[in-house]
Amino acid sequence: MTATRPGAPAVDVPALGPGTPAAATALLRHIAEAPDAPLGAVVVGPGGTGKTMLLGAVERAYAAAGVPVVRVTTGVPAPDTASAVLVDDVHRLGADDLARLRTLACDPAARLVVAHRPWPRPPGLTAPFGAATRPRSVVVVGHLGRDAVAARIADLVGVAPPVAMVELVHEQSGGLPTLVDIVTQALRDTGRFDARHPDAFRRPDLVTVSVALAERLRPQVDELDRDVRALLEAMAVGASLDSEVLGPLLAEEPDGLSATVEAARSTGLLTEAGELIPFVRSLFLRLTPVLRRRELQRTLAAVELDRGGSVLAAGRQLLGTGASGSRIAAVLRAAADEAVDGSPELAVDLLRDAVAAGAPPREVAGRRARALALAGHLDEALRAADTVMADPVAPGRADAAVAAAAALAHRGLLGRSIDLYRGLGQTAAVHAVPGLVVTGAADEGRAVLAAAAGGAGTLSDGAAVLLARGLLSTVSATAPAALSQLARAAAMLEPVAATVLLPDTPAALTAVVALQCGELSVAQTVLQRALAQCHGGRAAEPRHRLLHGWVLMARGRTDLARRALATADGPLEPRDELLAAALAVALARRAHDPSGVAAAWGRARDALVRQPVDLTTLPQLGELAVATAQLGEEVWLAAYLAEADELLDRLGRPALWSAPLHWHRLHAALAAGRGADADTHAAALHAAAEAAPSPYTAVVGAAARCWAQVLTGRVDADEVVAVGRRMQAVGLGWDAAQLVGRAAPLAGDRRATAGLHAAARALDSVSDPGPDAAHGDETAAAEVVDDVAAVSAHAGPVADGDLPDFTERELEIGQFILAGLTYKQIGQRLYLSAKTVEHHVARMRQRLGVASRDELFGLLRAALVESAP
Repeated sequence: MTATRPGAPAVDVPALGPGTPAAATALLRHIAEAPDAPLGAVVVGPGGTGKTMLLGAVERAYAAAGVPVVRVTTGVPAPDTASAVLVDDVHRLGADDLARLRTLACDPAARLVVAHRPWPRPPGLTAPFGAATRPRSVVVVGHLGRDAVAARIADLVGVAPPVAMVELVHEQSGGLPTLVDIVTQALRDTGRFDARHPDAFRRPDLVTVSVALAERLRPQVDELDRDVRALLEAMAVGASLDSEVLGPLLAEEPDGLSATVEAARSTGLLTEAGELIPFVRSLFLRLTPVLRRRELQRTLAAVELDRGGSVLAAGRQLLGTGASGSRIAAVLRAAADEAVDGSPELAVDLLRDAVAAGAPPREVAGRRARALALAGHLDEALRAADTVMADPVAPGRADAAVAAAAALAHRGLLGRSIDLYRGLGQTAAVHAVPGLVVTGAADEGRAVLAAAAGGAGTLSDGAAVLLARGLLSTVSATAPAALSQLARAAAMLEPVAATVLLPDTPAALTAVVALQCGELSVAQTVLQRALAQCHGGRAAEPRHRLLHGWVLMARGRTDLARRALATADGPLEPRDELLAAALAVALARRAHDPSGVAAAWGRARDALVRQPVDLTTLPQLGELAVATAQLGEEVWLAAYLAEADELLDRLGRPALWSAPLHWHRLHAALAAGRGADADTHAAALHAAAEAAPSPYTAVVGAAARCWAQVLTGRVDADEVVAVGRRMQAVGLGWDAAQLVGRAAPLAGDRRATAGLHAAARALDSVSDPGPDAAHGDETAAAEVVDDVAAVSAHAGPVADGDLPDFTERELEIGQFILAGLTYKQIGQRLYLSAKTVEHHVARMRQRLGVASRDELFGLLRAALVESAP
């Protein structure tokens, strides 16, 4: 930059790097504008923050103005007002040099700029400018912020760095300018960053300091004060900046320790918050001798254990070191207890090393089982629990039993899960009540709940009571009452939900019940919160995702539902596998994709073998009942539906659970052409609407009446549309579209028929075209080829730029033809008969006059592109 003095030529001001304080820029501007004027300036900052660089810029500014410069780091010269005097590292000067500096500062004509660290502060350090009568300038330099780091990297590499690189360098360097340069260069040297392809940068999973880089930096480390180096070594193995920890660890008295800490802070190797910069930690771990590091780790572990504070940091540092002994094992166990709620994977690793360090395996087995279950490793959790379950007085048996009970419920073994909870006492037995209810033992569940009255002391216990009452209400009270209790249980458990193992989470059960009674907003909200806060640990995540997918499907968002299904990939536990397979079946049905239904049904059939029927599986059985009827494989599901009937009979056929299943079985009967069975289920829906009136039962009861009208060939168009809208409100929009679409040809006049077709399309409006294109079969191609052959002799091809206008309906059909759908599939999508679709295609053929399939497709594409907005 350039500054100009009045009446003098412009003088260039030396440019400084990114993050330069405004006071530094002002200092250089003052020198450029008035180089002969007296000056007193102090530059203060930790090591590596650019003090020496700023003095260099000051020297260049004076030199550019023709002013002689005397720059020293030791030995202050005799007063010389003809020269500008720059003194670095003033904190290292002795008493004599500081006295001479004082004399120079008192000279009213002197031009003096000094730099020093905040510590140490020898007695004469503040005297020089304190004695001066003229104003002085103070420039404070320090660690750089994220934006300044990004600008500094850009200066070094010549291009704008990617965000991930900036974050990594800022994190590893702590913003210390010297380390910003070192880390950036290391990324270039190792090939992690190439300035020619900056967007190709990928953050490494693990950041370490190589042996070569550590050896290159060893001389700077060796120059550190011995006490400072010992402090940094201690912090590198996990010691906090706390006198209660560092005092015994370093064998220093409080006064000496305070001076050492301040000296360490003045090196710049600690952040402004007093934490060791990550790169420095890695460097010291690399340079500290192994035995010295092990001894520090052992001592730190003992100190933390004795003081009763957090040992998690010490435990982390002990991981993988091979350190052993009873004290080490105790620290690792205590660290695991701290870690398990927030990071169960870390707790698993800590407990593994605790056993390696000498902890008896059976004493930590219960802890390991809980940590493994929260981390989603159910096989290992069951194995760990099994080692202590046989001994009723084994330490950690309660943790093992809870972990095993939760894992077994995921495995479809609710009976054994219930037994384990009941063996833990009356209060813990409340957690068994939901399992008892959904397996048909509601009376037994009531007895267990009554026996535990007054025992709810924790959030988990209180939520368990609410959950038990809510599930019992689903079979004996109204849907709103049940849903209220369940939603309150989920809310009560929320602060600790990520750390509590349960057979099923309150969020999941709330969502299931909300879906059963058409309360989609309740289901979606509770599942979103459960996913965001990891209710039930990692093992419960697939269930929450799949239930969320089910809610999205009910809302008509099949695109998002498919995405939710895809995220729950990998091996699933039996309960989740059945849910995933049934969701896949349901999505394929809604896409009018027979081959997709068949494939998903094969998966569901395998899952059914491993998952017993209970109330929570009834929605899946309902979907599978319709699919098997369409596929002609009802015999495979008959036994499971019989179990469902027995279960509902034991509970008195509560409408909340029975009505949705009757609705699906009505559709299954219609698909299979079994009119008598359809009448039976319709009658059951009418009875449910009268006996247990609710928005859902009223809607499906009315819908059953509309289906009866369709089957008799007499429909009331207004009533059908009104019922369809009510169905959409409770999550039955797709079913409503099928009903209205089937009613359309029976409306009696063309206007009513067209209105019903339009209503059906509106009810079935979705945001994606479905997977039909991926499952298009040879029939579609054959139909198109036949169409082309039938009209090939009628007319020549249409010339480019002479495409005829198409109706909106013809364009819709053309789009589906290009997607590979058959006439039947297109008709199902648009609520038209296959014959009507064929008629529209014939009209398009006559307009296009094509002789080959490729030509037909090409002209269709051209017409669709031309019609696009």
